[in-house]
Amino acid sequence: MNVGVKRTAVAVTVGGVVAGGLLVAGGAAGAMPSDKLCGASDVRVTVTPDPTHAAGHEAYVLTYTAAEPTTNCKLQGAPTAMSFVDDGELIGGVAAVPDATANPAPVNLREGHPAVSRIVQASAAAPNPATPTTITFDLPTGPGGVPVVADWPAGGPLKGATVQLTPVSN
Repeated sequence: MNVGVKRTAVAVTVGGVVAGGLLVAGGAAGAMPSDKLCGASDVRVTVTPDPTHAAGHEAYVLTYTAAEPTTNCKLQGAPTAMSFVDDGELIGGVAAVPDATANPAPVNLREGHPAVSRIVQASAAAPNPATPTTITFDLPTGPGGVPVVADWPAGGPLKGATVQLTPVSN
């Protein structure tokens, strides 16, 4: 076989292997775990009073952390269907309204990279007679059949008839 033909054959073979590898890698990149929406089993949520707040408002921070070291999923938007619970009894008369004015970017949740959102209430609003012990809600990425449950800070008042839920951010 001619040396030029051999070189061309080797170049075509190597090029085909490289191109095939790029196609496989490109396919894997298109299905990265960060494209997966977070479900309730992917996250742990804690609720703490927010030491910083806008004038006339106070807030509680929802901190979302990865449930496992291998967790890598996406959250986008504000939590929904939030309920406040006092020792197993639903606290009525409080509407939790997601902030629809924001257009949030997706947040990739993984170990060492938590995300946060807030429950914002008016400082001057009357405290609810019942104090929550837990909250339940659906993740911004959808209910997935299982709501998230998180403990409410001991003694933390819930104020007013409406609270606002902010989108998840880094």
